[in-house]
Amino acid sequence: MKQILKKIAISVLFSLIITSPALAGSEMTGQKMPDQKMAGNDMSASDRIGNLFHESVVVGYMLSYYLMDLREKKGDGQKGDDMEKMDMEKPHHIMLYIIDKNHTPVLKGTVGFLIKDAAGTAQKAMAMKMGMGFGITADMKQKGVYTISAKALVNGTKLMDSFEYEIK
Repeated sequence: MKQILKKIAISVLFSLIITSPALAGSEMTGQKMPDQKMAGNDMSASDRIGNLFHESVVVGYMLSYYLMDLREKKGDGQKGDDMEKMDMEKPHHIMLYIIDKNHTPVLKGTVGFLIKDAAGTAQKAMAMKMGMGFGITADMKQKGVYTISAKALVNGTKLMDSFEYEIK
């Protein structure tokens, strides 16, 4: 009986530790957490990379965007010169996780991003399949408002989403 209680306590503690960074991410960036949630989402926050910074529902698909600043990882002594150079050119990692109408993670598809800064300078990137989502690296080093557009082709359906995000 004690072993079962110990395992439950460890599981609860581990869950709190894993979900805390995702919840704290919106407070650190000053961005409001999206109110729109899809019930039955079976992909836990522990499966996701970075901090949640935008969510949308498009044609019944839930799109969740996570952002990670790779410069924060610099100096860990485990990266080579090539990785550090990439961090300087494109220090932001964006992951897009897609959940279908049946609340199942979309693992196959084609995803592209168009990111424009306040001056209108555009970056285009095709996402790579990474874990349970699709990821890119981008240059959003300059403070200001960025327009992020995503286009995904999944299960024969074209999903288009666009939103603004401010780097402070």
